Amino acid sequence: MKKRLGPSDRLYPMPVPLVCGGTIEHADACAVAWIGICATDPPRIAIAMRESRYTLELIRANGTLTVNTPSAADAAVVDYFGITSGRTTDKFAASGWTLEPSAVVEAPRIAECPYQMECRVTHEIPLGSHVLLVAEVVESHAEESVLDQAGTKVDVAALDPLVYIAGSREYRRLGEKVADAYTIGKGIGRNQ
Repeated sequence: MKKRLGPSDRLYPMPVPLVCGGTIEHADACAVAWIGICATDPPRIAIAMRESRYTLELIRANGTLTVNTPSAADAAVVDYFGITSGRTTDKFAASGWTLEPSAVVEAPRIAECPYQMECRVTHEIPLGSHVLLVAEVVESHAEESVLDQAGTKVDVAALDPLVYIAGSREYRRLGEKVADAYTIGKGIGRNQ
């Protein structure tokens, strides 16, 4: 039997990239777990951020942002970026992490993150406690060390992305591969 828990803001697991706004001269980034792809053509990402975030202020200034996926080994730095205000602290100077220019947008990328997406904000929707940004992904970058043998797709095992578990407030790694998507379910219902 399942127990009713009431309305929830929990989804398990959630990615926890660093979203960066501003310019190469002045930027801030914060950890954002409420994020996901919401369209493929053109590719778009949806990001929910609290109105109070300094990073949101910088994103609004030029309408661009980057989504920077860290490795699980970098949990301490990601947590720092999530719990420290960029209004009063230069998180990059304090953490030793660095910015690099983007190829298409004004917002910079975070050099230490092996996978990055450059985005232009297309919609902003107020949602009460958060603002939903919908942004078109205009470019993506990956270190060669996290690409598959063909060099065309990210190898998630090599990327080892950090994920967040809401409720228990934990960072974790992804587990082992279970099956091939769009394949394993094909046999269900065929022999009945």
